[in-house]
Amino acid sequence: SLNRVHARARTRSGRAPAWSAQRVRGRGCAVCGGCRFRPGRWSGCADSVAMEVEVVVKPQCRLVSEVALDYGLAFFDDHPSGIRLASEGLQCLRRAIDELSASPTWTVLLEGHCPGNLEDNDDILESVGEEAADLCKERLLREGVRNDIICKGLGSTAGLGMQVRLSLVEPDAPLTALAPAGPPEAQPVVEKRQGDVIWGQVFGQIVQPAEKATEAPTEVDDMPIPDLEGLSDGERLPLLEELVLRALPSGGIEFDANNSQILEMNMPLVRRLVYVLQAFPDFGLQCAGHAKGKPADNKLMKRVLAQDRALALQDALRKEGVMNSIACVGFGSALGRGNCVRVHAMMPGQADAEDAELMLLGWNTGSLSIEQERESLNQLLKEALERGLYFEPNKATIKLEAAHTVRRVAWVLKAFPTWTVSCEGHTKGKPEDSNDMKLQLSLVRAEALRSALEEQGVQNTVVCAGHGCAKGLGMCVQMCAMDPDKEMVIPDLSGLSEDERRDSINELLAQALERGIDFEPNKHYLPPSALGLVRIVARVLKAFPDMAFRLEGHAKGSPQENNEAKRRLSLGRAEAVRAAVKLEGALNAMMCVGEGSALGRGAGLRMLVVDAEERRASEVEIPDLAGFSREAREQVLNELLETSLQKGVDFEPNSSEVPLSCMEAVRNVAKVLQAFADFDLLCEGHAKGQPAENNAAKKKLSHQRAQAFKTAVLAEGATSCNIKCVGRGCEVGLGTRLRMFVADPKQALEGTLEIPDASGLSREEQEKLLNRLLSKALEKGTITFEPNSVEIEITVADTIAELARILKEFPDFAVRCEGHTKGKPLDNNAAKMKLSQARAESVRTALQKLGVAHRLECAGRGCALGLGMCVRMFSVELGDPSEPSPSGAPGGGAPAA
Repeated sequence: SLNRVHARARTRSGRAPAWSAQRVRGRGCAVCGGCRFRPGRWSGCADSVAMEVEVVVKPQCRLVSEVALDYGLAFFDDHPSGIRLASEGLQCLRRAIDELSASPTWTVLLEGHCPGNLEDNDDILESVGEEAADLCKERLLREGVRNDIICKGLGSTAGLGMQVRLSLVEPDAPLTALAPAGPPEAQPVVEKRQGDVIWGQVFGQIVQPAEKATEAPTEVDDMPIPDLEGLSDGERLPLLEELVLRALPSGGIEFDANNSQILEMNMPLVRRLVYVLQAFPDFGLQCAGHAKGKPADNKLMKRVLAQDRALALQDALRKEGVMNSIACVGFGSALGRGNCVRVHAMMPGQADAEDAELMLLGWNTGSLSIEQERESLNQLLKEALERGLYFEPNKATIKLEAAHTVRRVAWVLKAFPTWTVSCEGHTKGKPEDSNDMKLQLSLVRAEALRSALEEQGVQNTVVCAGHGCAKGLGMCVQMCAMDPDKEMVIPDLSGLSEDERRDSINELLAQALERGIDFEPNKHYLPPSALGLVRIVARVLKAFPDMAFRLEGHAKGSPQENNEAKRRLSLGRAEAVRAAVKLEGALNAMMCVGEGSALGRGAGLRMLVVDAEERRASEVEIPDLAGFSREAREQVLNELLETSLQKGVDFEPNSSEVPLSCMEAVRNVAKVLQAFADFDLLCEGHAKGQPAENNAAKKKLSHQRAQAFKTAVLAEGATSCNIKCVGRGCEVGLGTRLRMFVADPKQALEGTLEIPDASGLSREEQEKLLNRLLSKALEKGTITFEPNSVEIEITVADTIAELARILKEFPDFAVRCEGHTKGKPLDNNAAKMKLSQARAESVRTALQKLGVAHRLECAGRGCALGLGMCVRMFSVELGDPSEPSPSGAPGGGAPAA
């Protein structure tokens, strides 16, 4: 019988929506579903009555426009799908926008259609229809439409030709109730089952189950399930992965071309998989769909087809009774896997995670060749970045809405962890408008993406570059694969002779350095692209920890063009590689040499095993001084220091940074000082100029250079030496150089406060003494900072050391460290308070690095006291640190000025 009924249902908000009545086809009574959802209303209905009922309900929906489109090979230049909005279609969209703006709360439904008959419809045609709908959606968003937009691909089910139907759907209508437009026979067939009447997945459809799912086999002979009792999830996961592989020997389920239906011949494989999953009900499953084709040929329709295949396998498993969590994703042809769905196990909860579909990448890239990996990586990066990476205007700040894009790119790179990738930033503008500012902006945007990826746990080497608008690509970031880190197979050399072992190691190093390092012209800094090569070299060196190596730097040019500048540049590059290799954990002895262009090898590096004699020849030799007097040892020490610094330290003009080309001198000085740890030393810095030209700036620069050299020497292990730094400027007229020699007792004690014995004093007297010493130390050397910065100037390092020496003599006292800034008390504000607080904390950090273990409370006073830029320190018996700071030192001690 055919009856018209009103299906009663309630939305989440509790209000009854306006539903249009549909036809009911059934046998027996024509029910409306009320007996199911309102118990007791139909008491006459019995569960044993056999019925087949189908009720289809649809929300109120009005057609706004029908948009015509062009489709064909001629339009692939306009859009990757080969679809283009016709001129009349654009006019239809513009007219529709006015109506959409009048109904901002209504949902826009875009139904994509393409030529063909109902019987010709398939997954491919439906994906074409969806791409057509997506094209209209992009246009609407570009025109400022703010309604929610839903796109559906209906293919040729309605026989409407190449067009997109634009409709408005009432706000309260559940979106899952939207049924495709077209004749009734084109509507999806509602699944029929035997048993109780149930409310289907599509809201508004009452379906009655037909047959029960076929029960999975209870036993499979070749896949016995092991005893899992007492095993952790981490121990059970590899067992599940092994069983899944045995259930699906090819790793997945194969499909026919352009088809997403599981073949009947593959159902036994599905049931084998069901048998395995029943033993692991808490674990998740990933179904990764693939389509035939090359990675570069991947299109939306292929991704949709691959997704449908994954969902088809999920549906088949559900019908067989599988209740595990399942994550489905469609890669299309991005990984070149062909027509299949690959299946892998997931830990409990992983399949339900927000980024579950992204996690699949790491488990579906195995067994690809290098070229296949390159093509797949490039395609996946392109697809991930097409989702949009947005920055704040004229800034390198990534917008929040691009967070999902960053996560997707991160998961792609995690799937290819051995690859080095380039990251190129671009800005808006025409190629002829490119300038330095645009180049810099595009570069920092690329670096911002690299930093965001590193925060996501990406370990790949990412090489950043900025092109400004030179390529006219607009504001975007592009990424592509460069080269994978080479897998270095290190053989066992234990049975070889010394010469054979040496030759084999040299061959390994030549292979590791074959790709070379792209240094910037006239720069010795290691570029990020070299980090992969550094890791390979470090792996070779760590395999032979007893061997010493010679690291040669080379520069461009012929042997006749070699000069001191080329030798320094090549030596600095060798030192940069040495430092990077050591950071990777290779602690071998390495001798760096700058050959310049002497051998005509071009810009590059060479690494060789060095014998003991050659290594000793490059190092300063410490004689045996047993039985020597202190005066004789002092003379030898001064001679060794002079020899070590004979080549000089070539600082850059107006710079205090120790150049890498002088690291050999630093190491030799450190080696000497380790053998003479009981001597106090003086490190003098000198600047270029005549004695009459000496001034405070030259003294400051020379002092900074002496302090920087001292820091470098201490970093090489000479930590037990007492080195005092002095900046002479051009007072002596020695030019830019450093001198180091034994300090006489007067020089060693110059500026050093004498700390009296306080053991017999009361606590109050000790506190007064501590405050008096702190005051004197800060009077002799005021702590200064870089302008508008919290960085302590290097010239006050001796003052910090003196404060540390004083505090260590009074370990039982808590000390307050107050920061002050320039300005009058009336000018004090939050910014000055914050700056002075940060400066006080910088002093505390510097003291702690020198071994001060006191309880140091920091406070920022800004310019409230009008003391100028300084730091005060005084003893204070601390209570609750959150209490207001005292204005002076308690116990009668005067605060340090």
